[in-house]
Amino acid sequence: MQISLIWTAVLIAALWAQATYSDDRLYNAFAAIAGAAIAVVSLGHLLSKEAKDTVRQQVYVSAGTVAILGVMTVIALGS
Repeated sequence: MQISLIWTAVLIAALWAQATYSDDRLYNAFAAIAGAAIAVVSLGHLLSKEAKDTVRQQVYVSAGTVAILGVMTVIALGS
């Protein structure tokens, strides 16, 4: 559930960045979004009492984030 929420937030942030920025600022925003997605998972595990599946969740969030931002980059380059 947490991973899906992060992916949804990444998609919303990427759509907002695409509508707001252009050129280099767009790609800087994408980099910030990717960093923030991984940081959210790390902070969640830092504040949690459970350390179970930390790496698995980071890999899932990273892969999903890269996929979402990759598609958004292709769309940005195509337009």
